[in-house]
Amino acid sequence: MMTTDSTVRADFIAGLRRLADFLAANPKVPVPTYGTEVTVHARGTDDEQRTAVDLIADLIGSPASDGDHYTTGRDFGPIAYRAVAIPADRSADYDAWSSYYGSVHA
Repeated sequence: MMTTDSTVRADFIAGLRRLADFLAANPKVPVPTYGTEVTVHARGTDDEQRTAVDLIADLIGSPASDGDHYTTGRDFGPIAYRAVAIPADRSADYDAWSSYYGSVHA
């Protein structure tokens, strides 16, 4: 989920800064070798999700692209910011696939 609520945003940004300060002060604490990403997931109908991703694409200056998911993103060195819309049919496929989890044991 995502929000533009100023309090939530301020808390999130402060948390990122505390993490960065902590990692800088503790060089023995490992970090991901190839970086990481912050992902926001759009909610709503397929059209509402696509509209949300398009808005974020405009805000971050990066095009949206269509594939299994509709996405946009921007890289900040090894850290990436991504927005994702998962179409209802893809979500249904995943739900069907995962419905068998735990049912078959070797």
